[in-house]
Amino acid sequence: MTPARFRWGVLLVTIGLLLLFRNTGIFNDDIWIALAVYSPLVLIAIGIEKICTRTRVQVISYLTSGFLLVGGLAIAFYAGSGHEGGFFTETSHTIEFDPKVRSLSAELNLNETDLTIRDSGDDLVYGEFARFTRKPKISYLTKKGVAEISFDSRGMSYLGGVIKIDTDDERDWYVQFHENTPLDLNLSGHDNDIHLNMSTTPLRLLKLDTDDAAIYLKIGELEPMVRVIVCGEDSRFRLRVPQSVGLRVHGADYRSYLKRLGLVGDNDVFETDGYDTMPTRIEIDLDDRLSSFSIDYF
Repeated sequence: MTPARFRWGVLLVTIGLLLLFRNTGIFNDDIWIALAVYSPLVLIAIGIEKICTRTRVQVISYLTSGFLLVGGLAIAFYAGSGHEGGFFTETSHTIEFDPKVRSLSAELNLNETDLTIRDSGDDLVYGEFARFTRKPKISYLTKKGVAEISFDSRGMSYLGGVIKIDTDDERDWYVQFHENTPLDLNLSGHDNDIHLNMSTTPLRLLKLDTDDAAIYLKIGELEPMVRVIVCGEDSRFRLRVPQSVGLRVHGADYRSYLKRLGLVGDNDVFETDGYDTMPTRIEIDLDDRLSSFSIDYF
């Protein structure tokens, strides 16, 4: 039996097993994405087989076919054995409120994921993750009354971006934080659509580091001092704040625009009259690489 004949037999057996396991519910549809990502290994194995055929090490030609069988099943088990958090499914994650937690520090690595925060809730953290999106790796711990949570996007480009699935969903991730727990939030990513309605969330600090992103941020009056730091090349930032708050903006590139809004100052710091006496103050640090910046009052 030639190595090529052995290889085709092994491939047919592998495909048959994968289809059988998929049809019986042992695997989910995530296996097809994973196998597409690792499909170049088939070409590598066939190349090694061809090199070693009819040589003193021809046994390697047969071993490569065994590698395809074992490797294909291993990839399928890793990618498709768990239905929760799968690429093709919509999932959610909840961290219940702990009265011992006095403040929350959250870090969201979005990669290319779109994010929506539209309201606060009773849970410490609640997240919904749309189908056809890579679900985040979530870690959570508490230290001396401070809860620390991270969402790390496991997004990847399939076959160099050839495979991409778009849907009509408005958001990839939807996240809520607790209505009474002060929040420090750190967001990073690129090519994102970020909609942050934080008017019902006690936001203290927000750091945004996103390139080529569309950012909408609405801030309320739940915390006496809020600081927002926005970094990102070619990102578009729209800010909404209450008319009754004190506003200070660091951004020399927007001097003329800020003066037209009634903010006073010189150099790169501009603020509303009586800023230091306001019960709620919002301080904004702007990156000079932003594509656009605007402020609306409500």
